[in-house]
Amino acid sequence: MKHEEFAERAGRRLEAVAERLEADTRRLGINGEASKTTARAQELRVAALLVREEAAAVAHEEEREPPIEKIVENPPLEAQG
Repeated sequence: MKHEEFAERAGRRLEAVAERLEADTRRLGINGEASKTTARAQELRVAALLVREEAAAVAHEEEREPPIEKIVENPPLEAQG
């Protein structure tokens, strides 16, 4: 599984947990805990966003790195002696 796929799956699961947390709070009518629950759900959504952003950053970095074969075939001038 690619890291982008993993990040998307992890993000969806975190968001689902946030939704379930908020729905359970509403269903149970837990008024005193509602603000804490809302804050926790928001933290989960932020975590989902961070997971996706990190995967995008890794993918971008991988695109910029030259393949190892090209480095071996064409070593930097400093390595050529």
